[in-house]
Amino acid sequence: MNFFSYLRVETGRLFREKNTWLVILVTMICPLAGYGIYQPAGTSTTASVALANPVLAGGLGGAILFAILTLLEFDRVYKARTDALTHSIASPILLSVVKLGSMLAATLAAVLFTAVAYLPYTIYRMDVVFRFGDYLNCFFLLMLPSLWLAILAASAFYQIFRRIDLSFVLFVVFTFFSLSTWCADEYLLRWINPLVPILSSDFSNGVVFRTAGYSRLLWFVLLIGLWLLSLLCVRNHGKGLFGSFVYNARRVYVPVAAVSLICSAVFLYASEPYIDHSPMRVYDAGTGAGEMAVSVINPYVEQNPDLILLDTRLSIDIDAAHSKLKSTAVYQLKNSSGQPQECILQMNPGYSIGGITANGIAVNFKDKKNDHDQMKDIVCPLPADSEIMLEVTYSGHPKIWSKVRAFFSGPQIEKDYVNLGGIHLRPVINATPGGKAGLSGEITLPDNLVLVSTGESAKVLCENNNGTKTWQVHSLRGNVSLFAGDYMKLKIEGGGMPIYFYYSQKHQKQMEELGIKRVLEDTIAYCTEQYGLLPYKEEEPLGILQSSAYMFGGGVSGNLSVMDEACFSKEGLVNPQKGSNSAEVMAHEIIHQWWGNSAYCMDMENLNWTNEGVTVYTTYRLMKEKHGEDYAKKNYVDVWKALWKDQNSNFYVRNPEYLNILPEKYISRLQTQISSINTYSNMALKIYKAARLVGGEEKMDAILAGLYKNSKTKMPPYITWHDFLNACGLTEEDLNIDENI
Repeated sequence: MNFFSYLRVETGRLFREKNTWLVILVTMICPLAGYGIYQPAGTSTTASVALANPVLAGGLGGAILFAILTLLEFDRVYKARTDALTHSIASPILLSVVKLGSMLAATLAAVLFTAVAYLPYTIYRMDVVFRFGDYLNCFFLLMLPSLWLAILAASAFYQIFRRIDLSFVLFVVFTFFSLSTWCADEYLLRWINPLVPILSSDFSNGVVFRTAGYSRLLWFVLLIGLWLLSLLCVRNHGKGLFGSFVYNARRVYVPVAAVSLICSAVFLYASEPYIDHSPMRVYDAGTGAGEMAVSVINPYVEQNPDLILLDTRLSIDIDAAHSKLKSTAVYQLKNSSGQPQECILQMNPGYSIGGITANGIAVNFKDKKNDHDQMKDIVCPLPADSEIMLEVTYSGHPKIWSKVRAFFSGPQIEKDYVNLGGIHLRPVINATPGGKAGLSGEITLPDNLVLVSTGESAKVLCENNNGTKTWQVHSLRGNVSLFAGDYMKLKIEGGGMPIYFYYSQKHQKQMEELGIKRVLEDTIAYCTEQYGLLPYKEEEPLGILQSSAYMFGGGVSGNLSVMDEACFSKEGLVNPQKGSNSAEVMAHEIIHQWWGNSAYCMDMENLNWTNEGVTVYTTYRLMKEKHGEDYAKKNYVDVWKALWKDQNSNFYVRNPEYLNILPEKYISRLQTQISSINTYSNMALKIYKAARLVGGEEKMDAILAGLYKNSKTKMPPYITWHDFLNACGLTEEDLNIDENI
């Protein structure tokens, strides 16, 4: 009999076993835990709730169940003491390969049955955002490989030790390693539970499936290599472990293949293509409880005063299907020194320079490959010419900043979504911007995508004959951010200025249910009455835009207020520091057009004084007017107080001298958390306390409005913490937070 005959017989026997069908049935039940018990992808989007979490729960539960079944099946002949008989019929090595093949077939059947069983409910639950491609990827890229890897690991342990108990203990340890905090941020180390921070309902999930696929490839290569080594340990001719290993190693191709695969896995790990190598930033800790100090680090190089940037032109071809771009950036420079200059370009580490010319002459450049703060430095010499036309060609796919690798957050180029800006769009040059240094560009995209940009509204320049469109963008600020997707455009009334809301077509139903138009108009009307009009015109209107879920929150970029899709979903997680529900988080981000984009709060002596505290407080005031004092106190003031108390109860906040014993990534994570609470909740609490001391919240409204208006003419052109204290007639000590606030 040949291998396939043995495999057919063994697979048929396996499917006649009651234990096999019991494991398949329980595996099919495991995804139910993802609807409420085990939710690693969170509950911010419909796709996470209805698809990602059930699949991840099914993968984890099914992997453990099939690992147990694998151990029982591999031990069957030894437990029944029929190994001498079976080994006389066929090679024990061949039989091990056959058993492995039959177990893999059983898991494939289990996942197929599970995928078919959950399909109707998933379609019903996800409704218009259901995508069959994502459904298949979740079951056959996220779930199925977990079961196969579990079988490889369990059978490898058994073939080495030939003991169920010891093999199961080792498998449990191996599983806990994948589930541990050591692997929480490292998608490559998570073999049983792939990293899925969230699953987008409206836009592409390519980043999740690419990283999961790469991780799966690495672990398959590694575990197959280890399994081949364990195959040499299969007991043969009554020999023990070492005797069998020596005897089986006569098949030289087996150990050679095993070592080659293990070395390939090491190479795959070292060549990981999606995350940059920026080091973690660890800052000095302060000594005050709840006031952990964080140093301000500017990752950009100092501007060269002898180089003046007059204009920037871009020509970018975005290959969305392959998540890449190819581009040329042309910088018009003035060299006022009369001497050769050194130019430094900073760009995303995922891009490579194809060539650099200055006034048409190729110049040597050096890619320092010094990943830091999601960028790398390119150094090139410039001639002494007074006028320089610097042309840079570059291409590649943007890498994710290592600091946010646990969230896959950052620039994206996907088949149905693009998010690029700053160093992720083009190299940033260390020249001093001239008075009217603008940026213009031609962006070629798939014709199914609508481009939205900061600056002037993007316009279609031409429709190409290859399924793409070329758009024209322009910004007088010298910088531009791009978003592209299946966007619908809604005009918002109010505020005496042009305002447009861009959202995915798939989200139209949710937008209507949220009453999004009313929320936006109420927020804009309140801020316009309180602080005044924003300087927008029809050529450069205010845009409010829905981004992918991987943005995790919102932000302001030029004349765009951007919020991730979770802010618009029923399942959206609430950020208690910004608002009590998704609509109020949206209000928070819109208020940033006044506090953050129009007026700026900053103080080098108090790093917690930022736009966030004032914006949080303004959101509280808006919601108090809309919903009353009880609502505002419960959903804002009480939340701020609770976060302040939790922060002060943290051991490392009360004893910062012990921080040094923690690994760097935990220190960085804690400092980020503390900084967030200080800038959002604690600063809002201080403004809330100041309002009580100056005579009431209406008085504080007037003080903030005065600071906002005065910031337009004062120097320096930002509002400091001392400006706020002086306007209130208070001291730093007056605003210390205590239990009685």
